[in-house]
Amino acid sequence: MFDRVTPIFRSQIVAEKIVSKILDSEMQVGDKLAPEREMAKSMDVSRNTLREAIAMLQMAGVLEVRRSSGIYLAALPNVGDVRQWLDEAGFGRFSDSQSAIDARIALEPGVAIMAARSATEDDWEKFDGLVEEMKIAAEQGSVEDYRDSDNRLHKALAFATRNDIIISLVIPVIDTARQPLWNAIKQNIYNADVLRESLSEHQQIIAAMRTQDEYFIFRAFTRHLENSKNRLGLDIVTSS
Repeated sequence: MFDRVTPIFRSQIVAEKIVSKILDSEMQVGDKLAPEREMAKSMDVSRNTLREAIAMLQMAGVLEVRRSSGIYLAALPNVGDVRQWLDEAGFGRFSDSQSAIDARIALEPGVAIMAARSATEDDWEKFDGLVEEMKIAAEQGSVEDYRDSDNRLHKALAFATRNDIIISLVIPVIDTARQPLWNAIKQNIYNADVLRESLSEHQQIIAAMRTQDEYFIFRAFTRHLENSKNRLGLDIVTSS
């Protein structure tokens, strides 16, 4: 019998390199790591790959991300322990953020067009209620509550199509945004401005759906998802 082969994320390899660098540099708990851009350039990897690696180590308890100041060493890592934790966490099962958003760009604008045609009064009431929940969460600065309502709104649009094939295709893609790794990344980069911007985009989507104009719906939804993709590249440090 062969041993189980564990999928390796490129960002997992980067995470292990960061651990090795921490140990080689004899860093101490509380020390600040180099800025993201500097680390990405020195390792010749994309910002998104590095960000995933940082989030992995954050979830492992090795790093602490402070959005206002940077990335800090939270605990001295053991290479073997970290590698085992990363393997057992099964990150190789997850979709990378860019691929998942590209899939959503291909699917969800059409879903919204279908939902606009078939939505009932109850559906519209649900859409409005979820947008209101997002507004309250944004005002309170609650990233987790905002993202929960956001996720439920996108799912509600899919269910409003009344098309079982569409629902079965789209719901798993939407749920990629709830992966633990994504949650960690978005907690690191989302702030009040990002929440307000995202809220405005969702309000524009619902307004476009009410017009029944397919072009307006497609444009509003695509713009929102493209902006979401761009937001994943925001700097962790948002102020000095």
